[in-house]
Amino acid sequence: MMKKEPSMAAASGDPFYVFKDELESKVSAVNQKHAKWRAILDAKDSPAAKELPALTHQIESAVSTAEKSVKFLEETIVMVEANRTKFEHIDAAEIASRKAFVATTRKELQAVSAEISTDAVKTRIRKEERKLMQSAKSSTSFRSNLTGQERNEHFLEEETQRQQQIMQEQDQSLAGLHSDITRLHGVTVEISSEVKSQNKMLDDLTDDVEEAQERMNFVMGRLSKMLKTKGMGIFFYTFHQNLLLIFFLLQINAN
Repeated sequence: MMKKEPSMAAASGDPFYVFKDELESKVSAVNQKHAKWRAILDAKDSPAAKELPALTHQIESAVSTAEKSVKFLEETIVMVEANRTKFEHIDAAEIASRKAFVATTRKELQAVSAEISTDAVKTRIRKEERKLMQSAKSSTSFRSNLTGQERNEHFLEEETQRQQQIMQEQDQSLAGLHSDITRLHGVTVEISSEVKSQNKMLDDLTDDVEEAQERMNFVMGRLSKMLKTKGMGIFFYTFHQNLLLIFFLLQINAN
C-alpha cells in the first residue's frame, strides 16, 4: 500500500496521522499473513497445509481489527467536515487525501477478506481440518500405547509448546498495546501543551487590557476634576497636556 506523506501543517501532532500509521502497520501484518496463506494454498500437498485453518482464522481476526481502525479514521474525517471553523488548518485537499486513503485501505482489506472466504477455500479448509482431526486421533492412539512415564513426558512437551505459543501471542498483543498507549500519550501531551500556551496568551492579553484601562481611568479622572475646578484657558492647556500623556501611556502599553 502506497503511503502518502502528509502536509507539514496536517502531520504536526495530528491524531489522524498517529492512528493512520498504526493502521498501516496492521494492514502490513495482514498482507504478510495473506502472502504466507496464499503460498501454502497454492502448494499442493504441502506439509504446511495443516496451518491453513489457523492462519485463515488469524487473517479474519486481523482484517476485522483493521476495519475498525478504518471506521474510526472515517469518523474523524466526518467530524472535521462538520466543524470546518474548528479545523481551518485542514484544507480541502488534505480532506480529499484522507478520504482517498480510507477508501483505498478499506478496498484492500475487503479484497483479502473476499479471497479467504470463497467456497473453494472453505472446502480446502474443511479438508485440512479433517486431516488434523485424523492426526489427533492417531496421536491419541499413539499415546495410549505409551507407558505412564512416556505419556507424561509427551504431555509435558506438548503443553510446553502450547504455553510458549500463548506467551508469544500475549507478548505481541502487549507490544501492540504499549505502542498504542505511547502514541496516545504523545498526542495528549502535545495537545495539553498547546492549550496551556493558548491560556497563557489569553492571561497576558487580559492583564494588558486591565492595565491600559486603569491608566485611562486615571487620566479621565484628572480631566473630570479639572472641568469642575479650573477655568477654560487652564483647562484647554491641561487638556492638551493630558492628550499627550494618554498618547504616551498608550505607546508604553503597546511596547
